[in-house]
Amino acid sequence: MQSDQNLSVNPQNEEAAEPAIPVDEIEKLARQIGEKLGEKGGKPIRQIAQMIEKCGWVFVEKILAETEATEAAGGLLTQDKKRRRSKGGVFFFLAKGQMDPELRARIFPNFGKHGDGAIMPPGIDWGERAAHMAALREQPGQINNLTVTLIGRPGALRIEGSSVMTVIEQREVKAPPYPKGVPPFDAVRDVTKYYVFMGLRHWRKVEKPLENEEDMLIVEGSAVYDPQLGGITVLSTGVSTKALESQKRQKGSQAGTKSGEQAARGSTGGKSTKSPAAIAEPPDLSGLPEESADKLRQLFSAAEKLRHKIDTMEDKGQKSGLAMTRRLLEQTEKQIASLVKQYNLV
Repeated sequence: MQSDQNLSVNPQNEEAAEPAIPVDEIEKLARQIGEKLGEKGGKPIRQIAQMIEKCGWVFVEKILAETEATEAAGGLLTQDKKRRRSKGGVFFFLAKGQMDPELRARIFPNFGKHGDGAIMPPGIDWGERAAHMAALREQPGQINNLTVTLIGRPGALRIEGSSVMTVIEQREVKAPPYPKGVPPFDAVRDVTKYYVFMGLRHWRKVEKPLENEEDMLIVEGSAVYDPQLGGITVLSTGVSTKALESQKRQKGSQAGTKSGEQAARGSTGGKSTKSPAAIAEPPDLSGLPEESADKLRQLFSAAEKLRHKIDTMEDKGQKSGLAMTRRLLEQTEKQIASLVKQYNLV
């Protein structure tokens, strides 16, 4: 990090000049601010230091004061309106909004950017969705295959021969952290009924675990709107529970660790090299920068879906695509482990 020896012009206001701050003092100030904001990672501290150097101390003090005032007034919600931003998240949000675009691009190179480096414009407002979709109804596409995964508690059961039926209601829909461009929406509290049809053999497998009221039924299958029932019919192809999936993962992890240890002993002269177990549950993400917290939530969600998909494929004896799905899960778990290690979450 470089700094002029005499004067450092504040790029946010070129008419004002501030005394230059020595490099070691900038780093000290950045750490102090990071501590106030609850930001301990190396990257946010470096970004704060860059803000002090390039934008000037007056600008940083102003943003810090606005952050304290915003927190005292109740804070800010994240873009998807799911949670309150961390104090550090408020600081960086305010700074990015008031920073010179050229400086912002240098300090936060990924701000507002898509994977190809292009600046992404804001997406649509959720309240305008009907107007956007109206004309598109005239030229719809076609679905070749539709698979849904339903997770929840079953209602009352009716068993007719080898058929098991239950009705499950969705009473509230909350928006998860979708990618940029997918509009965030307020919680939807209208009740949607799902009419679930399962095979008796599948139900017998989950009946005992579901006696634990904290366990959750997992149904995978095809879905179609049923006008006669006035809701969505789910025709299941696979049934499980959260507890059963967890047991499968533990067995798979133990088997994988054992195989890895045997392979390691073969290649290291008998010395065991134990690989870390996959992190199945999200840790506390409240102190992370908004972008990193959202990224971790998406990765944990993707890993959960991949594990369930692998279990379903194995139950069906399906080998096509299984190896690729396992590799995708492995890559996702590596990304999770890297971010968890980076922010000292375990």
